Amino acid sequence: MMNMIPRVQKEADHIFREIVKNHSSRIYNLALMKCNQVTLAEDISQETFIRVYKGLQNFRDESHIGTWIYRIALNVCHTMIKKESQLSSRMIPLEDRADIEPEELNSDVQDIFIKDVEKDQIREAVSALPPLQSDAITLYYLKEFQYTEVAEIMDIPLNTVKSHIRRAKANLKLILMEVYDET
Repeated sequence: MMNMIPRVQKEADHIFREIVKNHSSRIYNLALMKCNQVTLAEDISQETFIRVYKGLQNFRDESHIGTWIYRIALNVCHTMIKKESQLSSRMIPLEDRADIEPEELNSDVQDIFIKDVEKDQIREAVSALPPLQSDAITLYYLKEFQYTEVAEIMDIPLNTVKSHIRRAKANLKLILMEVYDET
């Protein structure tokens, strides 16, 4: 019996390594889409896999393992983004700091910046949506899950997913129209 425990632990570690290998880039990309911050996305990914490791022995084969991991990732995203926004609301914006002088952008940096503005505006618009709409539209359009998979990941009925996506598209249109009217 004693010899069995290390073998079971080795098997669990092997399974976990495979899970990380197969899902880490997708979870990181989901987190990055939700928060638009590299370091926070890395933290969200790490916390997600910590929770996956801790909960692996309780995983029931009632759903696909990827669905279960995405559900954990979305919960971690919501929690950590909320904490981050509470922290950043107490920070002083760079432009308000007298000790920092703005530098001129060189043309390469400026070109990259201009090229990425549209992506950033869409990401910001998606993150401005209510959480359920943001989750649904991110999973469906950006992560390319089917409606049924989105429903399973979010643990909500299929018609509710469709409704969230429909509302999200309407809200995104309004948000982006405002952004482009300002420019």
